[in-house]
Amino acid sequence: MRLEIVDIGHGGVGIARHDGRVVFVRGAIPGEVVDVEVVSRQSKFFHANVVDVVEASPHRVEHPWAAGAAGVTGAADFGHVELAWQRKLKTDVVAHNLRRIGGQDLAEAIKPLRVEVRGVDSADGWGTRTRFDVVKMATGVGMYMERTNRLVPLDRMPLALPELEHLDLFGNAWDGVVAEGERMHVVCPASGPDVVVAGQTYTAPGRQADPFIHERAVTGADVFEYRISSGGFWQIHCQAPSVLLQAVLKGAAAQEGESVLELFSGAGLFTVPLARAVGERGSVFAIEGSERAVRDASVNLASMPWAKAEVARIDEGTVAGLRADVVVADPPRAGLGKKTAAQLARCGARRIVLVSCDPAAMARDVAELVANGRKVEAMEAFDIFPHTHHMEVVTALS
Repeated sequence: MRLEIVDIGHGGVGIARHDGRVVFVRGAIPGEVVDVEVVSRQSKFFHANVVDVVEASPHRVEHPWAAGAAGVTGAADFGHVELAWQRKLKTDVVAHNLRRIGGQDLAEAIKPLRVEVRGVDSADGWGTRTRFDVVKMATGVGMYMERTNRLVPLDRMPLALPELEHLDLFGNAWDGVVAEGERMHVVCPASGPDVVVAGQTYTAPGRQADPFIHERAVTGADVFEYRISSGGFWQIHCQAPSVLLQAVLKGAAAQEGESVLELFSGAGLFTVPLARAVGERGSVFAIEGSERAVRDASVNLASMPWAKAEVARIDEGTVAGLRADVVVADPPRAGLGKKTAAQLARCGARRIVLVSCDPAAMARDVAELVANGRKVEAMEAFDIFPHTHHMEVVTALS
């Protein structure tokens, strides 16, 4: 079918209408006329991929990596859009979700903050990732085609830092070393050798390495060092740890002697600087669901006995009864959820900082915090996933 794209939606999809149904179109830009192929049908909406651009947006560019395009692997699903316009579209998505999910009152209250998704460096967005995942094929590696279990062979990864090319992932060097079908987690740490994690940790095909790596985040003159598991979670953009840390510390404004509660604390990216900020007269209690991450955080906090990390499932029951001067929460894509957000709003903290990687979950959580007595003081949005529809939003509430 031929469609006119009228808007951009959550997930980076173009929005069109056909015979009373909404059609979510991958690979489209608002203002375009496109021919599409429908890939799934529901009673009220279709999902489709662009197969031909009839009238192109002035902001469309030739995608430099066909395998990463929307409708293929989707690893760079905004690669067909000018970088500045990608950020404009993401800013629109944040505003739409605040209004649609958070409500008109919340959207109007946040409007004076002029939230815009902004870049974190002056680069073109390519060659910025310190880690990525691929799947071992009989020869070489691939990524799954969107909405399928079919692997697309890869011959390069332009999103990643160029120095990772020396690992020779796209030829036959890893054949027989990693089993076909196994996930390969490729990492360029802040210091030490680059590694591939596939059951074992390798620095080259067949050459096993230490299962721990070293990362770093910087705020002004302060440099924070971390030891984490090679297969553990860490922000993927080379500037993201420092940028997010600076935003969180500014939003939290933790003072010496205060108490901090951190939820979804990971390996301690925020925990270590927060512990240093409150000092030995203060306290930091970090909760995380991953045992591996808590082990890493405990190592990183070893010199600060006033800070501790524990493993626990995080929900409204976990939060009930906890008290702190400052709360920092960095939940996964699903967000806090209404019940947990409502409980958190009533915890007595003078400041709550929410780090969100999904704009819809962010809008829901912020709305719930505000409905239970909180006020949004600041909101910053960062393009730490250039050439994709993803973004990160840091919200500070009093």
